[in-house]
Formats: sequence, C-alpha cells, structure tokens
Amino acid sequence: MTAPSMPTGLSRRRFLECLTAAAGFVALPAQAAATLDHLTVWGMPASPSVVLARAVASGALSKLVGDARFDVWRTADQMRAGVVSGDISLFAAPTYAAANLFNRGAGVRLVNVLTWGLLYIFAGQGVRLERIEDLRGKTLLVGAKNDAPDLLTRFVLKTAGLDPDRDVTLSYVGTSAEAVPLLLAGKADAAVLPEPAASAAEIKSKQAGVTVTRALDVTELYAARSGRSAGIPQAGLAVTETFLTAHPDVVAALHAASVEAAGWVGVNPKAAAALIADSLKLPAPIVEASLPRFRLRVASAMEAKADLEAYFQALMMLSPDIVAGHLPEPAFYWGG
Repeated sequence: MTAPSMPTGLSRRRFLECLTAAAGFVALPAQAAATLDHLTVWGMPASPSVVLARAVASGALSKLVGDARFDVWRTADQMRAGVVSGDISLFAAPTYAAANLFNRGAGVRLVNVLTWGLLYIFAGQGVRLERIEDLRGKTLLVGAKNDAPDLLTRFVLKTAGLDPDRDVTLSYVGTSAEAVPLLLAGKADAAVLPEPAASAAEIKSKQAGVTVTRALDVTELYAARSGRSAGIPQAGLAVTETFLTAHPDVVAALHAASVEAAGWVGVNPKAAAALIADSLKLPAPIVEASLPRFRLRVASAMEAKADLEAYFQALMMLSPDIVAGHLPEPAFYWGG
C-alpha cells in the first residue's frame, strides 16, 4: 500500500499531528462501546443487599458505567421474569435460586456469596428452647413452604432424629415477616426467622412488653450436622451469561467493590443501615440491628464451590427440584 502523501502547504510536523489526532478520533467509538450508559444492580429484599448498595454508592463502577444505580426486586417471580426478559442482568438472589435458573437453561452464573447464614429459631414467651430436640411436640411457625428456610429447618430436625411431619407441628405462613406478630401474640411456641425479620421480632417484642428469645442458630446446627464449618452459603450476586460475556470487566469490578463494601459495612453499621433502609422498606434501627447477624463475608462462587455443593445437596435431600434436580455444572461458578 502506498503511504499517504503530505498535502501541499502543510508542514511535515503539522501533517503528523493531524494523523495522530485522526487516529485518536478513530479509536473513540471502540472505547465508547465498552462503556455502559446505564446499569441497575438489583438487590434482594434482605439485609445482605447492603453490600451491593454500598458497592454502587462507592463509585467503584464510575469508570465503566455512566449511570450505575441500585434497586431491590420485591418477589422471586419479579426477579425470574426480569432475568428471562433481559431487564435484570446483575442481581442478588438465594444461591439455590441462581442454581435453579442455571440448570433450567436461563443463562445465569453465580458470581459470589455474600452471606453465610441468617436463619434463627425464636422461642415464644414462656417457652424453653435450648436444643433442637426441645421442639418435640411444639408448634413452629415457618415462612414459605418448600423454600430454603423450610428445607433447612427440616434438615436440622431430621438430622437431630426428629420427624418434621410427626414430632413437630410446622405451621406455614406466606412470609417470615408474617410470623413475627403471630409469635408475639402467642399463636405458636416458636418461629423460624431470617434476618432482618429476626431483629424486627426482638425490637417489636420489647416495644410490646413480650419476651421472645433468639434460642437456636440454624447455621450452627447445620454446620454441626453437615460438617461444613464455613456456614450456609445462602445468598450472593448472580449475573446473566449474556451480560458476563459482554461486560466481564463490570462484573469483576462489582465483585471487587463488594469485597471492599463488606469491610465498610462492618465498620459503619449505622451509615450502612441508613443506606439500605428505604430500599428494604424497613426502619433503619431494625436494619442496623440485623447487620452483625447475617455472617457477612464475600467469596467468589469458585472459592465457595465445595460449600455451595454441600448446601445444594442438603436441600435436594428434601426437595430435589429446588435446584432443578441436579448440581450445577462447573460453568455455573464464576471465579474472576
């Protein structure tokens, strides 16, 4: 190819300056294409979402995304529909829900785990509950039948030698939050409560002059019976494969920002609660009280793979369909 000739009346130096400027101009569209104009990172309606809220608010994505925002999906159906339609790309979810989507071909991968256990059993007023075996003959409120809290409760009951369908009366409610007023009203002996509903129960019981006790830690019971001392990898950040393929740098940046955000939340619980309270539609004091209780630790899905598989297998013992019948393939676990 013949080199371009220098135009008449234009100095060589000026000509080279123009070529350099033109080269820079040609490169601009590629650079712009790699930058997202808008991105919403979706949290779930639970305290661990504070990590993602802080990651976005910290400005960690500002070099990659023009307008990064945080929001919260309200129901599992909304989350699943958003993923399938493409409206939701980066989102927090129960880890088993992400595995279910992956196994059903919805094109989802798990980026990390945010929380390692946030489930507790509360004893109602006047009820003595020191061991899991003390639930024999009692009525236990449980939210969302066949969901993770129900299955984990059944798992620890069965491994303690109790038949969940005969030795304990499991009374199901629509959501865990609905169990709190029933427990305070003495409608059951005990209740299975995740954070932040657990902290809400403690605060509301004091206001009502009723004594309820955070009696048993389901995570500790699970660890003792499963041999997985790390805890329960209950929820984390997931991403659609389409988004991950197009923007791996954004996913990596959000994961790194989540690691930093976890440290910030631990040091600044009041500011963290203020950051997420409106999104969760909860009073800030309840959110703040819940923050030390959900075992916040960010680990990539690949780092947590063994614990995730053990957790999925425990759930599958009681309901194989919860992860669509089998463990996810290795591609499910993002490793950075």
